[in-house]
Amino acid sequence: MLQLNIKNETSRLRSVILGTASSNGPVPNVEDCYDPKSRLHVLAGTYPKEEDMVLEMEAVAKVFKKYDVEVFRPKEIKDYNQIFSRDIAFVIDDKLIKANILPDRDKEIDAINHVISKVTSNNIIELPENCHVEGGDVMPWNDYIFIGTYSGKDYPDYITARTNVNAVNALQKLFPDKIVKPFELRKSNTNAKENALHLDCCFQPIGKDKAIIHKNGFLIESEYEWLINFLE
Repeated sequence: MLQLNIKNETSRLRSVILGTASSNGPVPNVEDCYDPKSRLHVLAGTYPKEEDMVLEMEAVAKVFKKYDVEVFRPKEIKDYNQIFSRDIAFVIDDKLIKANILPDRDKEIDAINHVISKVTSNNIIELPENCHVEGGDVMPWNDYIFIGTYSGKDYPDYITARTNVNAVNALQKLFPDKIVKPFELRKSNTNAKENALHLDCCFQPIGKDKAIIHKNGFLIESEYEWLINFLE
């Protein structure tokens, strides 16, 4: 069985689920793109080739293995995007939370059931259906859980809005001893420069006290400033 223990983003990694690009499928149609960055590359004719994505993913796998990290991979689904495995399930402390993701991505969770089965059933959490969340928005930071969200009334209009306030509240109830800190992210279905798909797209911790951060990804400047002050 897997002994889950995730406190933050930067401690020693022992095991990980790494996505796969081995059967990523053809270039999607513009109208089928889930985010404006993919849409931009489809329109520009620069959408990445499957063989290039495979090379990149396998290079990451080699780095993990070099440092004795146990690497799990999803079962291959033909012609299906399975690169972003963090979105479909994530771990906080000893709990694995199954994400409620876009309906078009439902098959992805089935492809990692062979890993989920290694987790004690009491530690597997399925949030209520009205709690929308993807793992790229959820970032454990010791006593905190940082969460990217969007609370505007037009939330349903944005395919790029992946984590709602219901999920933020549910995670706070699930981890009452932690401080759940939400960050409103900028959303656009069509303009890649005005969209932060997930929190990890505009905020990446490095070590214990440094991070790469993209100011425009945050919708509310005071929340961005809070994060800057927190790191200082």
